[in-house]
Amino acid sequence: MLPAAATAALRDLPDHRRETFEVRLARWLPDLRSALEPLYVDAAEVADRLVVLAASAYAARDDDLHRLDLRRTLEPDWFQRPGLVGYAAYTDRFAGTLTGVADRASYLTALGVGYLHLMPLLTPRPSPSDGGYAVMDFRSVREDLGTMDDLRSLTGTLRSRGISLCLDLVLNHVAREHEWARLARAGDPAKRDYFYVYPDRSMPDAFEQTLPDVFPDFAPGSFSWDEDLAGWVWTTFNTYQWDVNWANPDL
Repeated sequence: MLPAAATAALRDLPDHRRETFEVRLARWLPDLRSALEPLYVDAAEVADRLVVLAASAYAARDDDLHRLDLRRTLEPDWFQRPGLVGYAAYTDRFAGTLTGVADRASYLTALGVGYLHLMPLLTPRPSPSDGGYAVMDFRSVREDLGTMDDLRSLTGTLRSRGISLCLDLVLNHVAREHEWARLARAGDPAKRDYFYVYPDRSMPDAFEQTLPDVFPDFAPGSFSWDEDLAGWVWTTFNTYQWDVNWANPDL
């Protein structure tokens, strides 16, 4: 049975759209729950929260995306087929802006491209930003590349040509300037628990015995002292990239 909030989110959809969601959920919910059970004490509650989020996102999707969802359900190996060609590029180096990428869609079609992977383009912290991987805002695009509306328009242009867009979402850490980190540094205990923070070196030292350095030459170690937090925060890559605490279901 769907959580009440998920049912409410789907209420305004046509019957066939709602039934499609319910059928897909019935197929994949056991897998979701089995994946969550080793990680969370109340895995069923976490699963329900995820279903509500999924239902809300599903209800907001455009009709052409619903059709694409259905096609991919029937062809789950679409991205593994030998004839599928991928193309990776930095937006600014390839076409200047997201609008410029859309203007070059015919070029990608001529190459036979089936999916385009654009390197990090969400708003990063001010330099240094680890090539854009230190994301400060997941809800906006780098100003010099365009806007979220430009990104939405680009996906439609590519999709009309049978090209899927792939993006780096960078889900394992955020920039120190991200809203969550700013609130944690300001003393918000709920946001502090979005990160791994330790009052002394005992736990970091224990972890460091087996953690390899990603950037040993210029960012040795996996923990950084932060004065505002008055603690050691887990920073696998750079001091300004804070690892997020996926053990926290609120995250």
